[in-house]
Amino acid sequence: MFDLDITEETAAVFTLCRSLGLDVAYPAARGAERDAAIPEHLRGALFDTGLLAPVDERFGGGGRPTAPTQCAAVEALAYGDPGLTIAAVWSGAVTEILAMVGTEGQQAAVLPRFASDPMAHGALALYEGHGRAPSESTTTVSRTGGGQWLVRGTKLAVAGAATADPLIVVGTDPADGRIRLVMMRPGQLGVEIADPQRHIGLDAARLSTVTLDATVDDAALVGGVDADRDRVDVALSRVRLLLATAMLGTAQRSVDYASKYATERVAFGKPIAAFQGVSFLLADASIRIAAARIEVMELASRIAYAMATDLEAHTTEAVNYSGAVATQATRDAIQVLGGHGFITDHPVELWYRSAMAMAALDFDPLCTAFEPAL
Repeated sequence: MFDLDITEETAAVFTLCRSLGLDVAYPAARGAERDAAIPEHLRGALFDTGLLAPVDERFGGGGRPTAPTQCAAVEALAYGDPGLTIAAVWSGAVTEILAMVGTEGQQAAVLPRFASDPMAHGALALYEGHGRAPSESTTTVSRTGGGQWLVRGTKLAVAGAATADPLIVVGTDPADGRIRLVMMRPGQLGVEIADPQRHIGLDAARLSTVTLDATVDDAALVGGVDADRDRVDVALSRVRLLLATAMLGTAQRSVDYASKYATERVAFGKPIAAFQGVSFLLADASIRIAAARIEVMELASRIAYAMATDLEAHTTEAVNYSGAVATQATRDAIQVLGGHGFITDHPVELWYRSAMAMAALDFDPLCTAFEPAL
């Protein structure tokens, strides 16, 4: 049974990250989008929390939060700005994957650097733009003999790929269908990283397309040749849920902003929030955000307590629904602001673009998302 009561640790983390989101990320959002970069002062502030690139104490870090606590941290930070949050989350995703799946040698080679250097960052090459879950990846990791593997495919929207160390690529093994995680580096022969391009949103994350036609040895496989399949599934689902929570943080901020605007904007002699067409719209959006949050946090809790079954499918459903909720909520916020909604004097247009971009990254059109009975 999922307990709706959050722990004191999760509540404290949420408060801390909400403050960082509002006081540090939000003021930097427009500049970060323009410059396609994380400001150094924000990078330092995020590093100090130890939450977005968590590292165990034995490697010099502050410890790894539970899945629900990390989800709460990401939602709270995205309340400030989703682009900067995604940039940080996908950089820190490599530490989570290595902690859960990596061998002792791989962990010792990478994790101490992330625990001590605020400029250290990695990248996760997961998405392909085809609405596929990790087990359906078209990127292949094929054994060629003599301890060699051929990694071939194309990955989209890889945040910070050009300077990442390491770059972890998600692919499938044609021989047995299992998911393989491969640790690579920019500049490696057969790894081609396109220059970051402007997108509808998330430009602060510096998203690149990565084309792969490279040969690696056994040592590059995260967790080794016989990596635990269940651990791989859990690690990838946990990382995918962070995108869902970033979308929910963006949706919540949009609704809160539009609600405040609606109490101040006067039409026909009273605030527009007094009209049912506005108040019901925002109320429905808030209910859907709460429903999606419960779904995501329940799954995160099941991951934390090793209770999840059919994990990939449930994660896809949760991410799908969060994306649908976020795109609708941010669109509703624009509608409430009317003509002010799509000009840069107000931030809702940025949140709408970011929500649309995030929802496009991990969305399976063949999967029916959970729909609550409203």
